[in-house]
Amino acid sequence: MKRKLKSWAGRILYGSGLYRRWFRNRAVIVLFHRVDDRLRDDPISCTVDEFRASCEFFKRYFRVISLPELLDRLQRGDDISRCLVVTFDDGYLDNYTNAGRVLKELSLPACFFVATGLIGSDHVPWWDEKLSFKPGWMSWDQVRALDAGGFDVGAHTVTHIDMGKEDQATVDREIRESKRQLEAELGKPVGLFAYPFGGRAQITEGARESVRTAGFRCCLSAFGGDVIPGDNPFRVHRTPISPYYRTAYQFGFELAVEAPRAVEVGPA
Repeated sequence: MKRKLKSWAGRILYGSGLYRRWFRNRAVIVLFHRVDDRLRDDPISCTVDEFRASCEFFKRYFRVISLPELLDRLQRGDDISRCLVVTFDDGYLDNYTNAGRVLKELSLPACFFVATGLIGSDHVPWWDEKLSFKPGWMSWDQVRALDAGGFDVGAHTVTHIDMGKEDQATVDREIRESKRQLEAELGKPVGLFAYPFGGRAQITEGARESVRTAGFRCCLSAFGGDVIPGDNPFRVHRTPISPYYRTAYQFGFELAVEAPRAVEVGPA
């Protein structure tokens, strides 16, 4: 019932335009993983209709921009009020077949962070072992198609390691190799990075510095929080979208009025 009330309150807040006061000089980066009708209520998944509803909500009430544009605005000190960035992690096949299609229909930009060693593989990660089917990963041709279609593609390590637990040599290798592979496959520089799992404990200061020295321009987390002027690009917050949010208006209400929900579930 509490979430229903928040959805109702969200409709009033956004319909009236009052929400704008909460987003003065405040931006949001949202995180998705999978868009698959077979995985309703899965912690890191949403259905196609749920994804479309979220995107329509974003387009109606926010200024949906690309991640590079948000980083540029932060660097220049430009206004970021009501800016919103859509991102995806890991590289699942449905990012291309389902999410990409909806985003194109709505003319929305997005950034896809891929674990390069999973692309084109049949690997089943531990968080998917109990599923009744294999969701599958994009091929490199599909990753290139997203890039050619105007979307941004970023690195997410090679094998989706926990950068807070691995030794520094392994972390360095995963960061640099993911960048090298992406640039070789796309034929262009890659400067965007999001670390796997995305929790506070899943990255060390040494790992964060390795991301910077490897030549990336940002390092995104996944435990909630907004983006404000002066933020360090290597400490950028993202808010995951999960089944906890029954409607986009509930999400919008909590985003505006309450502290963004820090949900650290599943991979990121």
